[in-house]
Amino acid sequence: MKIARQKSILFLLLLLTISACTAPPTDVAELETPVVTEESPTPEVPTATNIPAAAVVNGEPLALSWYEDELSQYLHAQETIGQPVEDMAAAHDFVINDLIDQFLLAQAAIDAGVVVADEEVQGRIDALGEEVDLDAWMTAWGYTQESLAQSLKWQILAAAQRDIILDTIPETADQVELQQVFAYTETGARNAIAGLNAGREFEDVAFEYDPVTGGYLGWVPRGYLLIPALEEEAFSLAVGDHSGIIESNIGFHIVKVLARDERPLSRDARLTLQREALHTWLAEKRERSQIEVLID
Repeated sequence: MKIARQKSILFLLLLLTISACTAPPTDVAELETPVVTEESPTPEVPTATNIPAAAVVNGEPLALSWYEDELSQYLHAQETIGQPVEDMAAAHDFVINDLIDQFLLAQAAIDAGVVVADEEVQGRIDALGEEVDLDAWMTAWGYTQESLAQSLKWQILAAAQRDIILDTIPETADQVELQQVFAYTETGARNAIAGLNAGREFEDVAFEYDPVTGGYLGWVPRGYLLIPALEEEAFSLAVGDHSGIIESNIGFHIVKVLARDERPLSRDARLTLQREALHTWLAEKRERSQIEVLID
């Protein structure tokens, strides 16, 4: 049974791209990090305390109109893909939290000196206009010129900070090559460990329990396995050694370290570690931030 996280590139578009909840003209994952230039104007950040706000994030209001636009676009997107929203409370929570994450990332980008020129935003709008009937598209998705430009600007800023976070994950890491015997029952695991202790080859036992892959897990870095206890044991073993029985919420494992080396991360492993880095950054940023949600 494969226990490493299996996520396609499409998954990364959910957590590694902090988009405007629905279908913006350009996915955040495709947005280039803006260049910091002295000539670029400072991004417009709503600071007036009297504007209607859906939330206040570190003293800055998240405009109610922006939230309402994004909620409308999210609901429209769900209808478009044939999954109309039934739980409106959950939809409200999803949209406001997505926007707060964007806001936190964008604020950090501004603090880091990233600026976005109006010309860059307009260029993206013009490019979209070459592909679709822009007026009809904005009407269908509930955008105005102003709200589309605002949404794009915040997405670009959020993407810039996201890329800073993702770049903290190196392309190589200390990894172990693993094979496991997996049993759904404790009795099965005890029978397996008894056979190993009696001198049976680990590979033979592994294929007995998993005739297809022989329990081969491949090369994994720290932070990639779904079971922390299994990962801790794997990185504490010497090459060639196997563990005792490790119980998890899915069954019982006996793991063997086939090799250990500093090597390039697989694409899936690096995406997983990047996703975790982004999740951790946002969680820690929320802990340090003052966030007041003003809508029910």
